[in-house]
Amino acid sequence: MATTMEPGAGSKLGEQELKDFILEFYRRADNSEPLAWFLPYIEEDHHMIWTPTCQFHGQPGFEEFYRNLTSGMFDRKHEIENIKVFEQDGVQTVTFTIHLTGRVWKAPHPKSLHAENWADFMWTVRRSEKTGKVAIMNYFLTGVKFPEGSVIVDADKVFKYESWAPGPFQFPPAQ
Repeated sequence: MATTMEPGAGSKLGEQELKDFILEFYRRADNSEPLAWFLPYIEEDHHMIWTPTCQFHGQPGFEEFYRNLTSGMFDRKHEIENIKVFEQDGVQTVTFTIHLTGRVWKAPHPKSLHAENWADFMWTVRRSEKTGKVAIMNYFLTGVKFPEGSVIVDADKVFKYESWAPGPFQFPPAQ
């Protein structure tokens, strides 16, 4: 049985298409968009790596990550900077920096706490064979800095178990 794909399926993703997608992806995350919006962009072979011990795989892994993000942090705002698109040996890679601000709260704290960081990411992407749209294959955190006055978002504790620590902190450590 033949399947019908959208025009361009299997073709290279354009630089502006990728930049627009990243901005839309994080705008929707800031608004706690339902998972149904994100899942068509997450392939079954998707890998998300925050630390060696905090990794998520496929759509179920992305669902776990997203539920923990949206239930543990509110008033989120992602400001995307420095989007760069590369291609090597047929693999498209996108790097970018996010300045994230938000609030976190966990009992018994009487008030919410300020959360802020600058994080560097690297995605590998392709055009989905199923949808003809952007498909994120790999989603890697490559560096993060937490300024004075921010809680530390420890990926192992926050995205898997909700817990916060006082800042500042930087990964990888300053040289």
